[in-house]
Amino acid sequence: MYLTDEQKKKIRKYINIFKSYSVSEEYKKDIEDRKKREEFFSEALTKERIETMTEFELGEMITNLWAIGFWTNKEYIVQKIIADNGLDKIKRELKNLFYGDDPFEKRFERFTKNIKGLGPSSITEILCFFDPKEYGIWNDKARKALRTLGFENMLPLKKYQISGMEYLKFNEVVKSIADELRKAGFKDADLLIVDYFLYEVWKNRSPEPPVLEDLEDYPFDHNEIRDFVRDIGIWLGFEAETEKLIGHGARVDVIWRAKIANLGVVTYVFEVHNRGSIDSLILNLQKATKNPTVQKVIAVSNRKQLEKIKMEAEGLSEDFIRALSFWDVYNVEETHERLSEVIKSIEKLELVKSGFGE
Repeated sequence: MYLTDEQKKKIRKYINIFKSYSVSEEYKKDIEDRKKREEFFSEALTKERIETMTEFELGEMITNLWAIGFWTNKEYIVQKIIADNGLDKIKRELKNLFYGDDPFEKRFERFTKNIKGLGPSSITEILCFFDPKEYGIWNDKARKALRTLGFENMLPLKKYQISGMEYLKFNEVVKSIADELRKAGFKDADLLIVDYFLYEVWKNRSPEPPVLEDLEDYPFDHNEIRDFVRDIGIWLGFEAETEKLIGHGARVDVIWRAKIANLGVVTYVFEVHNRGSIDSLILNLQKATKNPTVQKVIAVSNRKQLEKIKMEAEGLSEDFIRALSFWDVYNVEETHERLSEVIKSIEKLELVKSGFGE
């Protein structure tokens, strides 16, 4: 793939930063960690191992993902994925993803459509460990880094879920970046090394804070914000789920639930609004408040949409107004980004070992 002179210039700028990281103790530890994970996945993802995979072995695979490593309650996540999909279905879809006869882009889309609970960062990380020469990792930090490097016109960097063809295009781009890394002396650079590189780009970039006008109508992906809200809840110690039926006729985007001594169960409900009827959103939140465990219902959107929701909610019952709160999506993104770094730092302490033998 052809890279522009400007893209190459930006890549070279961050390669100089990456070189400093590559001689650090942190890099040595990261490479040791990578080798362990590569060995694990090379064994776990053979056709024969997938066919005979047990729940425990699936749990080991999921908890060995960096995308899952940030979550404090890994066992809860694993059991939720198994409960939502069933072990046999997961094994069948994994086998098809890696060894099916259809073109890769169709197998990729089939997996993302049929398996609930494994987002694009998890799926592409599994693929990257399966073959780091062919598949890169599509996550929010990589997307932000690629915007910094000037690829916003070549890739759908504002999208959370991508199609199979879009993922193949992304892989071509990161292969080109791997070429630039090899030219700079990183002889073994593959797409996993590119992921390390893109993380350093993300960490060292100087993003311009959005102006007030941009925040008013701040663009966002509904499913990405939904999953960010779920992640934040899990990191805070809640049982958090997406697409949950909370009351009669009330299926909501996210719930946080906790058991509190002497108070029983408390639940917080989140609805992410990007487009569609505000009246339907408010009605859904009103239905959710009928559940006696619900303490708060939270509308999540950009500032322009939140103002519309506030106006539409005026005149409704005082009980509902007291239960209703609002969360700006830009703040959700910032909270998710900062908390993920905190959790990453704490994870290095290895305070809690996974029950799946990570």
